[in-house]
Amino acid sequence: MTLRSCCALVALIFVVNVPAVHAQCTATVTPTTVSVSSIGSSSALSVITGQSCSWTATSDVSWITITFATGAGLGQVQYTVAANPLATSRVGVITVAGHTVTVTQAANSCSYTVLPTTVTVPTNGSATTLSVTSGTSCSWSATTTASWITITAGATGSGIGSVSFTVPASTAARTGTLTVAGRTVTVTQGGPAPSAPLPPTNLRIIR
Repeated sequence: MTLRSCCALVALIFVVNVPAVHAQCTATVTPTTVSVSSIGSSSALSVITGQSCSWTATSDVSWITITFATGAGLGQVQYTVAANPLATSRVGVITVAGHTVTVTQAANSCSYTVLPTTVTVPTNGSATTLSVTSGTSCSWSATTTASWITITAGATGSGIGSVSFTVPASTAARTGTLTVAGRTVTVTQGGPAPSAPLPPTNLRIIR
């Protein structure tokens, strides 16, 4: 075999093998679309490709953090989506092994939870704290029309917070309300004194 024939054979083998290598490194990424609630979450994407094929993952927005971004062959891309403080939804893209994954996050819905919604205060008065839960950008306020209920902290706030109020001593039965983040909290204090127990009518004394 001449030198020229040998070189031609080597070149032919090289040309044939290159497409095979590229075919082995074709990647599949699932899922390609993700929906996330406004409070955020952590999840993972599946990557399938050849055993010797490496891949990387990147995010185009700051609110999506890739926590496991490189690998080879079969693997996962782990990521975290931060809570959405906006009143509108938002979209970000994760690029994995040349594929794009679209992440859509819901808007901050500004729903509110207030606990407890009923409070019973003893006759000697007390201080009470209510918990308020909402989205980070959702503002709220606390008011009362009862002169004997005094809001001492948390008259305004946003997101997760608390409202504190005091009630002075009183033996009179009374009921008032607070309005916290649009929710009604009922406060009840006092009431009639408990009656003394009646003496037994069938008492027998044995000597």
